[in-house]
Amino acid sequence: MIRALIADDEPLARTRIQLLLKPHADVEVIAECSNGREAAELIRQEKPDLLFLDVEMPELNGFAVLEETAAAPPVVIFVTAHDEFALDAFEANAVDYLVKPFDQERFDRALERARRFLSEERRPAPPQQRQERTRERFAVRARGQIVFLKAVNIDWIGAEGNYARLYTREGSYLIRESLQHLEETLDAATFVRVHRSAIVNVDRIGKLVPGPEGTFSIVLLNEVSIPLGPTFRPKLESLLGQKL
Repeated sequence: MIRALIADDEPLARTRIQLLLKPHADVEVIAECSNGREAAELIRQEKPDLLFLDVEMPELNGFAVLEETAAAPPVVIFVTAHDEFALDAFEANAVDYLVKPFDQERFDRALERARRFLSEERRPAPPQQRQERTRERFAVRARGQIVFLKAVNIDWIGAEGNYARLYTREGSYLIRESLQHLEETLDAATFVRVHRSAIVNVDRIGKLVPGPEGTFSIVLLNEVSIPLGPTFRPKLESLLGQKL
């Protein structure tokens, strides 16, 4: 059974989603809410599998709701009257973006995408694969479009508040993900956290420059310099297989 939450400030919109869900016996609506703050609280308390989320809501908008619940996010289908937020929605890893009005067929397609995503998420990985980090690409916003960026083409990643910026030879891209989450999902044989605000691609390291009191700065092939934090030094040493 898929446990769903509907968050929309319009009562008629919430009722319509309930009606569209009638043919889908595998979906149970566990709660409805009319503002973003309530949505964030319900997500933390009830931990729904699926969230039908409006963008424009009182107190917190849909994107702020996802930021507040990033630790345990549900699968998200945005349901809104505003088509201009579609790129932001996919950057936030939504499985679909429904622009009102939409019909049963379009709704069913979005729900099927959510089912497939949940099915993959719930499928247990083979024991030998459970600890692997498999993030290989990113969908990033560039010049009004969503383009795909291979992880191996990233030089380094810097923290910007609750966001992260991916730096490549072609430019940089801001994404709605924390550095902690990226560290957990990227290939640990290629990417290493070297500072509380930086992850580097070890294949892009050109040299290490000694500093005062035994410190080091990491200099990438493009001459960008990144400090090596003392608490992160053992991680780099382990990856390099030698002491610095």
